[in-house]
Amino acid sequence: MTRFAESTRSQVMIDDPRMHFVHVPTPGDHYSPATGSAIITLIYQMARAHAVRGGETDVIVARGTRHDYEIGRCVEVSPRRPPVRWLRAVDSLAGRIGARRFFGERAYRPFSRAVNSNFKGVLFVHNNPVAIPFFREHHPDATLCLWANNELFRLYSNSEVDRVANAADRLICCSNFIAEGLRRRLKKNIEKVVVVRNGADIDAFQPRQSTTKDIPTILFLGRVMDIKGPDLLVKAALFLAEAGYKFRLRIVGSNNFSSGDPVTPYESALRKLAGPLGDCVAFQPFVDRSTVVREFASADIFCVPSNWDDPCPLTVAEGLASGLPMVVSRRGGIPEVAGDAALYFQPPDHRELALAIGRLLDSPQERKSLGVRARRRAELVTWEHQYTELCKSVGLPVFRGTDAGVVN
Repeated sequence: MTRFAESTRSQVMIDDPRMHFVHVPTPGDHYSPATGSAIITLIYQMARAHAVRGGETDVIVARGTRHDYEIGRCVEVSPRRPPVRWLRAVDSLAGRIGARRFFGERAYRPFSRAVNSNFKGVLFVHNNPVAIPFFREHHPDATLCLWANNELFRLYSNSEVDRVANAADRLICCSNFIAEGLRRRLKKNIEKVVVVRNGADIDAFQPRQSTTKDIPTILFLGRVMDIKGPDLLVKAALFLAEAGYKFRLRIVGSNNFSSGDPVTPYESALRKLAGPLGDCVAFQPFVDRSTVVREFASADIFCVPSNWDDPCPLTVAEGLASGLPMVVSRRGGIPEVAGDAALYFQPPDHRELALAIGRLLDSPQERKSLGVRARRRAELVTWEHQYTELCKSVGLPVFRGTDAGVVN
């Protein structure tokens, strides 16, 4: 039984209609540990925490997708094809002149029909504002929430942003970084913006008991694409190798959430860039959620070198929970999660990254102390705490003992 279950199993509120959650992920997403999607992971973790509290969770999925998480009842629908680029452009123009984004809404109609029109629970639409006015029209009694795991309104006019905010009951953001950007766009409804960060499963992700290694392993784990910055890490590794440092570099991930996809031009260029490292570097294509735990457990240093304003990478919290000393990018929502439990660099300065990693390679004692600090930090950013924040945001009572230590 998990720590969360031990503390809250007896505290049940099944008579409150808000204890019924419905999640609508992006059409086509797989509700499965076989995917590395942070959105799907958070849906599962919220469903798991909600079940302990006596709540019920439905996840609306497209027929033909994989959905084998053990918690959360999946409701299959026959999906419509998402709009192609030129139709999205038509939608964008329509939105700017005050019309509805017809083609984007159409993709969500089967998902809306899967929810009773008199539904009075909490309805979460993930990462796509186009569906919010449509869901409000067809589910007037639901507590309707847009869950933003990225900056979603770049191609929306301010009046469109206001229309979405008017239709939603809550605008849930994965970090203060995303929330502040959204608040700047709103003329009103600012009070609807709340923050629920990605968390860590501190029971699944644990510090390794023995850390004795002759040659430390530096880990990158995530999507292998330019904005995630693995090339910065490779350049830093080349700098360190030239300086005589001994280490192993492990790059885990692919461009997308599949190990069978063809290698992209960026991935090919990255392998070529890493060529001079020889046997000191290894590339591992995408791995599923169960294997992610083992990857963290085999590492000695973890790097998150994101070269963009990464909203709230799931791997940061999981690195903390694994008790790893980390070097992370000072961008986006990353510092909100890592706090004082990591070393920072400013991308794209790979030399600064190299110096921070070199500092850890030079000092096993600093690696150990930073890893201890990381684990303590993880206990403040658990999924239990994020679920508590979610309950607060939708007006559900928070029981004593479940809200300590939440990081704001």
